[in-house]
Amino acid sequence: MQNESTEDKQEKMSFYKTWRNKVFPVQPTDSFTKKVLKDSAFYLFAVMVILVTIIVGGSIMLVL
Repeated sequence: MQNESTEDKQEKMSFYKTWRNKVFPVQPTDSFTKKVLKDSAFYLFAVMVILVTIIVGGSIMLVL
């Protein structure tokens, strides 16, 4: 029964929060510096994914 409530919470979480928790999860016991570093790393990761997607998509469009 507890698994159902956990699944319900995960379904209600936004796409951003779901990926945020999977890539660099922030724990309540993390220090301020560690939280800032994890946030920065996640944003850098997100920007890199977006840039690679745009570059690959643009390359495919130019070839076609």
